[in-house]
Amino acid sequence: MYINKVPGIESTSHIGGKPAIPQGTSIPKSPNGSLMSFYFTLQFPDTHVLHGYTLSVFAATEDFNEDYTIPEMLKIPLPGATIPDNFLKDYQKYFAVFLFKNEEKSYASDYPTRIAMIPLEFSSREGSELFGWAGDKPEWILDDEAPAQYEGTALEFLLQVHGEQLFPIVDSAPPQQEIDIFGGSKPRTKRNYTLFNQNEAYFFGRKTGDFDDRVYIVTQCD
Repeated sequence: MYINKVPGIESTSHIGGKPAIPQGTSIPKSPNGSLMSFYFTLQFPDTHVLHGYTLSVFAATEDFNEDYTIPEMLKIPLPGATIPDNFLKDYQKYFAVFLFKNEEKSYASDYPTRIAMIPLEFSSREGSELFGWAGDKPEWILDDEAPAQYEGTALEFLLQVHGEQLFPIVDSAPPQQEIDIFGGSKPRTKRNYTLFNQNEAYFFGRKTGDFDDRVYIVTQCD
């Protein structure tokens, strides 16, 4: 299934706008205490292996740490990897991913919107503005690096977000911090955000466990 950007429609899947989060939770914060930015949410369709679930993705934009611009990689061969027990419990530092049942969904109405809302639609056809892919298997741009399991549970392929994505921001949104070639970080001058260095991002998850301890991400670039 293709995931297309389709402005003007109503959809439970979308980039930006108000975040969908599990009931009783708060917007995640970075290690420095700044509010993370909401990037996108997907409510998986009935043809998806995780039908009945919603995934929401956040990332720190006001804080920057050069060591965590992409999700932490395993220190073992990635293809068919068994992710070490407890690895995902301390995995989400400068980003956060919630995977939860649709009936647990609530909307954070008091969240200060940063990324402009763009509806997303699952389709059997590629649209004019493609966001990603959620078919049976990943479309790897390099080698197959799919993991096997975590804590005794098989991980399913959830989706991939295609590289080079830009997330347009609203006028009131603070600029994203990015690497400064002279050291440290600096505010991004372009009025958009990026995610995981604009790499291709592959999401794998499971139905069991806590809602914020279910997702593992592989990034690739060519």
